[in-house]
Amino acid sequence: MKIRMTKDGTPVAGVAEVVAHMQQQLPTQQAEWVRRLSQDPAAFADLEQSIHRVFQQLADQVVAGVLAEVTQPTAWAQDAKKK
Repeated sequence: MKIRMTKDGTPVAGVAEVVAHMQQQLPTQQAEWVRRLSQDPAAFADLEQSIHRVFQQLADQVVAGVLAEVTQPTAWAQDAKKK
């Protein structure tokens, strides 16, 4: 089964790929959160909800990575199909 993050995206190989992608995205996102809060401390409640949404999406991506990893055909399964 091919698992994609977006309808037209490339298939995900597994959790490691998802985590690596997250590690690339988070520093930029964190800097943006700090910038937003510095500029508008009164918007903390909105920022908090935004952070929760981002981490919910990241959790969904990890689940997709787990599903992709588990549903990848193993060599054993492919050999069984040939017989």
